[in-house]
Amino acid sequence: MRRLICFLFVLNTTAALADESAEKLVNLAIDHAGGWDKWATTRTVQFRRTTLRYAPDGSVSATRVQLHRYVLHPSPRMRIEWEENGSKIVMINDGHQAWKLVDGKPATSDEDIKAARNTTFGANYVFTMPFKLRERDTQLADAGSMMLQDETMVQKLRVTYPKGVGDAGGMHDWYFLIDANGRLAGTHLLYEPGKWDWTEYLDEKTVAGFTLPTRRVGYDGDARGKVGVKHSEATYENMEFNVELSDDLFAPPR
Repeated sequence: MRRLICFLFVLNTTAALADESAEKLVNLAIDHAGGWDKWATTRTVQFRRTTLRYAPDGSVSATRVQLHRYVLHPSPRMRIEWEENGSKIVMINDGHQAWKLVDGKPATSDEDIKAARNTTFGANYVFTMPFKLRERDTQLADAGSMMLQDETMVQKLRVTYPKGVGDAGGMHDWYFLIDANGRLAGTHLLYEPGKWDWTEYLDEKTVAGFTLPTRRVGYDGDARGKVGVKHSEATYENMEFNVELSDDLFAPPR
């Protein structure tokens, strides 16, 4: 996302706090995406993510192609790398702490450290939905239904986290949009008081038994939904699950 959002991350996967209808929505989404048993026995994933940023006039202002590699279980870890302005950028997260390296050297500014943490946790949070809705201290509520612009009827699942949970407890309200088949159609995010982001989930594909969106398009929004201009688009390609990933990939810089 274009916004600088502090994504929370909860390490232990246990039952979330929810009402009964919200639980049914989560179960429907998880079953559609491949099922909990498959998720729980999948150790790793890697994929290529291409992100486009758009100027207000609709032109592409920036393109970034990244390799993402995640350890999913038993303890999550992330590594993201890409080329930028002639330099190799690597962000590493061992599940507790994150680092940014530029041409192999740690970037030590507060901004770089914060960016590494937000980027790695945030990318993992978005990609691993809807399974992450089962993590500890996740508060779930059925927020009613709405009709999308393409006339798809969806249920809104409100997702919040108490203050003190992760990096962003009490800061964000997420609304996950789930259709009658359990497909995640998008998100509606309140990331700051009065400031909203709307993201459409598109081009769903089945890979290795997981059925997931492979394109996300972000718009400025308001409390009612998508109202602004398109600001970003992320495409996921070459997804591979249960690949061998060396521990050295996620080791803290020396």
